[in-house]
Amino acid sequence: MLFYNLLFPVAFVLYLPLFIYKLVRRGGFSSHFWERFGLYGAEQKRRLAELNRPVWVHAVSVGEVVAAVTFIKRWQQRNPELTFVLSTTTTTGHATARKSLPANVGLIYCPLDFFIPVLRVLSLVRPRMVAVFEVEVWPNLVCLARRRGIPVVLVNARMSDRSAAGYARHRWFFGHIFGRFSAICAQSPEDETRIRRVVGDTVPVHRCNTMKFDQIPDVSGADKRAVLDEAFGGSARVVWIAGSTHAGEEALVADVFGTLRAEFPTLKLVLVPRHQERTADVEAVLKERSLSYRLLRPRPGTDATPPPVDILVVNTTGELMNFYASADVVFVGKCLAGQQGGHNIIEPAIFGKPILHGPPEAMQYFRLVTAIFLEEHASIAVPDDAALTGAVRDLLASPARRAALGRRARQVVEEWRGAIDRTLDIIEPLLALPTPSVVAAGRAAASASASAAP
Repeated sequence: MLFYNLLFPVAFVLYLPLFIYKLVRRGGFSSHFWERFGLYGAEQKRRLAELNRPVWVHAVSVGEVVAAVTFIKRWQQRNPELTFVLSTTTTTGHATARKSLPANVGLIYCPLDFFIPVLRVLSLVRPRMVAVFEVEVWPNLVCLARRRGIPVVLVNARMSDRSAAGYARHRWFFGHIFGRFSAICAQSPEDETRIRRVVGDTVPVHRCNTMKFDQIPDVSGADKRAVLDEAFGGSARVVWIAGSTHAGEEALVADVFGTLRAEFPTLKLVLVPRHQERTADVEAVLKERSLSYRLLRPRPGTDATPPPVDILVVNTTGELMNFYASADVVFVGKCLAGQQGGHNIIEPAIFGKPILHGPPEAMQYFRLVTAIFLEEHASIAVPDDAALTGAVRDLLASPARRAALGRRARQVVEEWRGAIDRTLDIIEPLLALPTPSVVAAGRAAASASASAAP
């Protein structure tokens, strides 16, 4: 750890210009900036102190945050005596958490993984456990928490082949870090195997499946109906939603839309780029093709109520699930036009929507989920860019096929739920907590004793 803490300041200074640039682009430079260094205002310190030894849950960005919020809510149901604080790394993840977290859960930015800010935040939060989501291994956070006797668990864990190879090559360092976890709960048998290659027998590794199936969003198609009526007009329409798109995919989707609009005059498109700071790039793509569009959040000084258009660009954060609920056809991005990795196809499946995504080899971040859906014929893998037009056309032409595909997608979600409870069954004993009934009995006894006192 000495080498890591000597190297970290040097690396951070070199990275600082890019770090600040990203914060400015994503609107996070002035918002809670100093929290990243473990510096909090008086009000934030007071709120954290009131939580009284919370479980500290860490999730990096939007996808992990959505799963973490569901995880926290379920744990609150199982043990109402527990308190929680959620930390995030990205501004988009922070914004998503702020919209969806219960009011009694603290929310902070995770400090930079240098020993000074980490120690400062550990002293301030005083967690009874640290639960880290998915793939984030922060050496100082893990080691310093364990040094204080705080159990640290890695939940909903996944590990790609590339990451596993890298960790294995540097096992002299990462083996020590992973070995500090009290328990690891993996998403799939493959993840479990890769993790075991790194940790050996030093840490209990369990397969609990992915928590993303357990998500129960508090939204419905009605939430965005008025927005779509205003954007597209109130007449009958078929809505294609392209969610979490990345560079190159908006152009591909726009070209497909332009081709199919002549065949399906009621077709409308909702484009939801993964990063809202790319809105200008998306607009340039649509203008180049002379496609009529509007932004969900109009720019200052523009007409707030323009005439109906064919395309709605969602330039806000945390709205994707609401729009998925209103879709007739869904394409989930980061899997075509040269993009790799994929995004969460479970989100539209929750609403029983027909789902298109790229080939399995382009869905590395959701390999298990993609395999499950394809095996159950609950989604459609588009093999390449050229095949997207035909795949969308087939679904638009057959409402019955759309409905059947959506039903199978929803059925997969129902059948695979339960990962959160399996995870909690494993990690709750590490807390050695009294049950709520014991706590209540203890409070009653204390109250009776106080009443009997002279």
